[in-house]
Amino acid sequence: MIVYDSKEKWGLLKVIIKTFKESYNMRQLLFLVLLTAIYASVFTIVNLEYLHQKVAIDTVFFSLLGVVLSLFLVFRLNSAYDRWWEGRKQWGKLVNDCRTFALNLNSIIPSDDKKRRRFFVKAIANFCVALQWHLRNDIKYGRFIHINKDITEDIENAMHVPNEIASHMFNEVENMWKEKIMNDLDKFQLKELMQGFIDVLGACERIKKTPIPFSHSTFIKMFTVIYIFILPFGLISMFGYLTIPAVTVMGFAMFGINVISDEIEDPFGLDANDLPTGRIADVIRENVYEILQVKSSFERVKVAQVAEVQH
Repeated sequence: MIVYDSKEKWGLLKVIIKTFKESYNMRQLLFLVLLTAIYASVFTIVNLEYLHQKVAIDTVFFSLLGVVLSLFLVFRLNSAYDRWWEGRKQWGKLVNDCRTFALNLNSIIPSDDKKRRRFFVKAIANFCVALQWHLRNDIKYGRFIHINKDITEDIENAMHVPNEIASHMFNEVENMWKEKIMNDLDKFQLKELMQGFIDVLGACERIKKTPIPFSHSTFIKMFTVIYIFILPFGLISMFGYLTIPAVTVMGFAMFGINVISDEIEDPFGLDANDLPTGRIADVIRENVYEILQVKSSFERVKVAQVAEVQH
């Protein structure tokens, strides 16, 4: 995700330039605007120089058509942003649930039970990492923190990795209750918090696996292309050669809305404006390590191998 300071004008300009360089969607928008400019130039030159403005349509028609298209584009952008913001709210909820879960564990687990404290901090951190990559359909096993050999094997063999990690946390809470480390109320509260993890997982999967209906998205894109294609017919008689910049600017606005919507409707990927799920997962990891009073120092390992925390 691009982080910027809206009050710093020159810094904002640098971010915009960097976005055009690094973002595929912005380069796609630039390509569409270039095509629009070329088309508008050819149409204007041919019509003015060779046809002498014989090809023109009344502007009232374009005003009515523009109102309809603008309503569709506003709905398209709002639908995409709602998905982006819902994803951010769910990851914010995950941060709060993880912190509260760790605070409860800290008050329940004896301070000298380092093994169990290490288990939970690693499991919570692994759940967040698993959710991050699960939503990208590409589990990075080398990003997980090693807990023990059995759990590592279970994770590597699991069809649904976040569920597998959550299952181990549920089992450990059950073991703590059986060992009389916690009472019934503590058990209930901890399982309620872990249920919050599963709720976030389900909500994010709903966003990921339910895209904007294809017919809806395609219709708006086709409508936009048709509008830009016939727009010079309505402007040529009034604007003359100014039709070229006018159509280009209109194309930039309308294609831009479509490109932005396409980018943010799936907020869990690696595009420039997607959610910073990796950064959020790192924040959760450091917070739970601090809350449970477990020292953390990470070392890099080869891809597809399991990272191990040295204490």
